[in-house]
Amino acid sequence: MQTLFYVSMNGQEFGPWAIGEIKDRMAKGEIQLTDYVYDEAKQDWVLILECSAIADSMKAHKPKAPPTKRRGLAEDEGDDTAAFNERTVVAQAKETPHGDAVEEWFVLKWDNRYGPFTYSDLIRMLQEKTVFEFDYVWKTGMETWHRIAERPEFKPDKVRELAKGESKSVSDLFFRRRHLRTKYNGSIIIHDNSKVWKGESFEMSEGGAGIVMHNAMLLPGQTVYVHFKPGDNVPPFNAVCEIVNKKYVKGVKDRSAPLSYGIKFININQEAKSAIKKFAHKAAA
Repeated sequence: MQTLFYVSMNGQEFGPWAIGEIKDRMAKGEIQLTDYVYDEAKQDWVLILECSAIADSMKAHKPKAPPTKRRGLAEDEGDDTAAFNERTVVAQAKETPHGDAVEEWFVLKWDNRYGPFTYSDLIRMLQEKTVFEFDYVWKTGMETWHRIAERPEFKPDKVRELAKGESKSVSDLFFRRRHLRTKYNGSIIIHDNSKVWKGESFEMSEGGAGIVMHNAMLLPGQTVYVHFKPGDNVPPFNAVCEIVNKKYVKGVKDRSAPLSYGIKFININQEAKSAIKKFAHKAAA
């Protein structure tokens, strides 16, 4: 029986990893159900969802019955619940799209249940990556728990319709930005305590930046250290950053190929932050 699997993400191969490590990386959002693993029995790449060994391991966590009572995030179930609580927006009374008032959703992450949430709460948490398409959901009327990816309410086409809709309460979930962004072209140096890469920035805000890096192997959630060289009245500065997104480019096979990433500033000095804010507002004027 196969115990180690190679994983293919965006045309890049990783591993081999045991099923436990694959599940851990899925929980962190590093691997998606739509990524591929190499199935030695089939001598072919298959979707993770279609790999029987991994799917059977995940199904072992599926609950036998719907929630027995309503339970919010305040009722913790240990450290895992507390960690989820820190990152998740708790459902509150607020303006919601038609239908949210009567639809209360519950979320199952591994062995922990959370909720109730409104539909817009779940959309927000998907956008913020506090829940993922491989997590389970349930609401009144459903016979059993379903993966979010299996529910028509959360299909990509449906979510895109919501983003383009007229409901302000929903469209705000997609278009709200905390910081003003502007174009910013500058040279940068990135390192991860192991290797160093060169790159360029193409946009900037006081909260983060868009960069092109000559390394196609980093994944969302990883921490890197970035040195920004001076430019446009912004002094040189260093920042501890988190990779928050990665642009998919079809057919990339070279590990040193330039790729676009979105990074969030975790630690940045106040002088640089103020200079970036001033520059962004001046550029937008």
